[in-house]
Amino acid sequence: MKLLPEGKSRGLSGLALGAAALCGIMALKAAYDLFTLLEVFSTPAFYLALARATVPVEMPPLAGLLIRNMRSVFVFSLLFWLSGFVLALGVRARKDWARSGAVAMLYLLSAAAMLLLLYPWLAIPRPLVYGEVSLAPEFNASVRTAAYVARIIALLLGSLCLWWALALDRSELKNEFLITPGERR
Repeated sequence: MKLLPEGKSRGLSGLALGAAALCGIMALKAAYDLFTLLEVFSTPAFYLALARATVPVEMPPLAGLLIRNMRSVFVFSLLFWLSGFVLALGVRARKDWARSGAVAMLYLLSAAAMLLLLYPWLAIPRPLVYGEVSLAPEFNASVRTAAYVARIIALLLGSLCLWWALALDRSELKNEFLITPGERR
């Protein structure tokens, strides 16, 4: 088995192997984090400390969702990286089911990046303002900068995901993928 097969797009094979390596490492990290979290949740001291914890009044909606569903988020993270690993290996093997799954995942990632581009306050706290008066100027400056940086990163990564989704979905690369006998294109 050759690492980069002849007659196929070497760039796609290399990127698929790179994506598989990244997703595999992140899946191992997510599994380690999940087991660590489950270990922490099993101690009664954690719940006592959590009962005395204070949370901000205007927490970003995404942070509130993550806090209320912490275990589910860690499980979702593990499943996301495992599915990315499997799809990347399937794209490397030029399986049509993997191409379809990778296209769907890339479209979803570009849509999430578009959501963060349009509404960065879903993940970043809003500036503290009462009427026209800034209550915490240093904090407000830092969250405005964070929102600006998040928008730039969302624009770059979202456009990259969209470009790859379109390349796998509508270009000459689509012809390289194998169709099993029971499938139609």
